[in-house]
Parts: sequence; C-alpha cells; structure tokens
Amino acid sequence: MFKHKTLLAAALFSMMFGLPACAAEPIGSKWADATKLPDFFSGNWESRTSFLDSSKTAVPFTPQAQAYVDKYKPIADIPFAGPGCPTPGMPIVQRVGSPLKFFFQPGMIAINIENSSMTRFIKLNGEHSAQPNPTFLGESVGHFEGDTLVVDSIGFGDILLQYGTLPGRDGVFILPPDVIFGPHGPNLRMVERMRLVDPDTLDIQLTIYDDTVWKQPLVSDAGRIFKRNHGDNGWPHEWVCSSDDTLTFDPAQDKTVTEDPADVLKRLKQKDKH
Repeated sequence: MFKHKTLLAAALFSMMFGLPACAAEPIGSKWADATKLPDFFSGNWESRTSFLDSSKTAVPFTPQAQAYVDKYKPIADIPFAGPGCPTPGMPIVQRVGSPLKFFFQPGMIAINIENSSMTRFIKLNGEHSAQPNPTFLGESVGHFEGDTLVVDSIGFGDILLQYGTLPGRDGVFILPPDVIFGPHGPNLRMVERMRLVDPDTLDIQLTIYDDTVWKQPLVSDAGRIFKRNHGDNGWPHEWVCSSDDTLTFDPAQDKTVTEDPADVLKRLKQKDKH
C-alpha cells in the first residue's frame, strides 16, 4: 500500500509541476520483449528473388558517376570472382549469402549470413558512432516501427555498389557480366525495412543514399523476398571457403567458368612468383 501511494504521489507531483513522466523503454530493450517481437527468429530465411537491385524508375547519376558508367568495361571490371571468396559486402552479400538466421538479445539483433560465414550486428534503439570503423557490413542501428524493423547502416568500407545494368546482355547469376559495379562515396547510407508479409515470408525493402552516385535516393521498386525454412532445413550450417571454390570470370569467354582445382593452384603459384 505504501509503495502504491508513493508512486501515485510522484505522478501527481510530476503533473502539478510539469515534470516529464518516465518514458517506457523502446521494444527490444529487455528479454521480456522477445515475446513481443515479430518472429524473425524461428528457422532461417532463404532468398527467393534476385540479389540484384531492380528499379523501373531511372534515378539520374551524378556527373562523376555517369562518367564512370560511360567508361565501364564489363569484361575487365567484374569485381569479385575466383579464389579467396572475397565478399561483395552489403547489400549483395545478404542476398546472395542466404540462408539468413536471426538472433536476439536485449539491445541487439544479429543476422548470420550462412553462405559467407559473416554476421551482422544491429544495435537496437541506439545511435551511430561518431566515426564508425569502415567494414563490409557497415555499422547498423535499428528500431521497431510497429512490426517493421527499420535498420539504418553507415560506415561502409570497400564494398561493391551496384550502379545499374547494361541492356541487352545475358548475365550469369553468380557473376553477372551485365551489371555495373562502382565505388561509393564517404557518406553512403542504407536503410532497410524488414517485415513479415505472412508467417513464412520476410520482405526487406532497401533505400540507398549516396550523393556521389545518384542525384536522389535509390529506392528498390520491389522488396527482397525470403522464405522461412523449418525443421532440419532451418538449422544453421557451417560454410567454409575452400580451394574447390573454383568459379572465376574468364575474359576470353566473357563468362563465369569452373576451373580444375589443380589448374587454380598452379595459376596461383605462378602469380606468387611474380
């Protein structure tokens, strides 16, 4: 009874003297919130759409980016292939690297990207660092707007930014020669909106901000659709980059080819000698 009267008196005091009431903690701040969050966490999520950006509405390039596009050579400039499994970084790695597995702890959501063995860490209800350390995945902060997880990411390192596509070319899914990749500016920012369309369908909408590449934000016309895997198929698995990952881009054939592991090793040894 005494505690109840004390709380009531405190509330009345705040109202009388115009003091702010204690704000409720935003969702995702404590373990009890786990039952209130949308179920991103059961099983894992596998992509059902292309990892490439699609925008039916052309967003104009800056003069600097347009000059880069005009000189782009798709045979020589395919930026990721071959040994070492270099990551393309966000957002491509999250799309081509599915299945995705979500984890929660108070103040954080983590996304394990299985096919690249990388994990994103999203700080919930926090703020960006004053000077983020540039990384492939960027520094991400998020909050919930109803059932939608809104993630704001900055601080990107040497990632591959898709500028657009070259018309009239037949691309290979893994290393498409019809895609224009290019550098990004220092203030690159990505905003994702993640929500469940139904219990087994995850939609991720993406907007990219980079005033060195586009004159206005690039908004994907369609979201990325991921389907939930259940049971054994939804269990995380180990992924290892190994010497039998022998896909490489052959400029002579203008396509991705598979090399014999022995030939790959021989070529790498010759390269080391030089």
